[in-house]
Amino acid sequence: MNKRWRCRLTALVLSTAFLMTGLSGCGSSEEASSAETPAVSSEVSTEAPTAVTLKVTAPSMIDQADKVSLAKDGMIKNPLTGCWIDASYENQRPVSIQISNVLPAMPQYGIARADIIYEMLVEGGITRLNAILTEYQGIEKIGPMRSARHYYDRKALEYDAIFFCWGTSIYAKADLEGGVANLEGVDLNYEPGGFRSNDERYAPHNAYTSSAGMNERIDHHGFSREHRSIYQKMYSFNDEFTPINGNPANKVTTKFHNNRQPWFEYNADDQLYYRFQYGEEQIDDETGEQLAFTNVLIQFCTHTPMPDLPELWDIDWTGEGDGFYCTGGKVIPVTWKNTKGVTKWYTSDGKELKMNPGKTWITVFQNSNREGIVFE
Repeated sequence: MNKRWRCRLTALVLSTAFLMTGLSGCGSSEEASSAETPAVSSEVSTEAPTAVTLKVTAPSMIDQADKVSLAKDGMIKNPLTGCWIDASYENQRPVSIQISNVLPAMPQYGIARADIIYEMLVEGGITRLNAILTEYQGIEKIGPMRSARHYYDRKALEYDAIFFCWGTSIYAKADLEGGVANLEGVDLNYEPGGFRSNDERYAPHNAYTSSAGMNERIDHHGFSREHRSIYQKMYSFNDEFTPINGNPANKVTTKFHNNRQPWFEYNADDQLYYRFQYGEEQIDDETGEQLAFTNVLIQFCTHTPMPDLPELWDIDWTGEGDGFYCTGGKVIPVTWKNTKGVTKWYTSDGKELKMNPGKTWITVFQNSNREGIVFE
């Protein structure tokens, strides 16, 4: 089983093998009072509203240069972390798993395995997570899972990931039923492959999947396990940890609203940002350890209510925008651009952002609430 990890590249001699050491943690803290008392139900009607055209762009054909093997001594660079992993994972599609993030779902299980975690608003002021994993074998349990929103499944499409959820909104349902070209995903609320735990949790906070469940669904649907022609590499990484010249960011608060204020605290000893919410560390119950990340990205995007179901959001990351990149206790402003269906990040000089190797947390935040992002 994967334990708390982080990745550092150690160059021994030019011709010698590379080694990857893992360190991953789970942690969280935030105001707990009424954070999870949404103004409306967090599950929405599946009755079809009037058809609404949503902007979506499928990733374009991969640049052949990105397909050049990085294999060396039986290892390759994970395109989602910049860390060395076994070469058997070369060209393997990741999975993208919708995760509940409300207080009754704590602690989550298995999400520290993720290479990248997204946090975005859903209705009622709560957030959900999406865990993206390159290495998804050997998982006995991951979750709790919850229902998808269309902007989550469409973000998975950027990674050419196979998307797994437990229920959907009407718009995400349309995507999974063919509304978005190239999307491949499974609603485990209706298909085998998921299960409810027999612990003290109650539905809907006890829904999980596993490697066996995901693999069975992938095989059943005939999904390719290898990246398809739509895939483009999204990130660039330094070869080793490289400090950035930015302002202090030893604590990063993402205040969605008064009752939803998760944050990260930087630990200079291991160069990781530790995650807090609900007034305490955010723990992965599989390891008993706190979630921790080398990189934290803030992406400002326009959030607008859906016309026929205004309790639901639409999040627009077509085009371009700005945000922040945090690593090593520092923060710099960055910009992002979605070109041909793939988001890439840039520094203020217009060059592509090179992140430090390791896991990344991405908070997609309201353009209208910039004061909610606080660095200390």
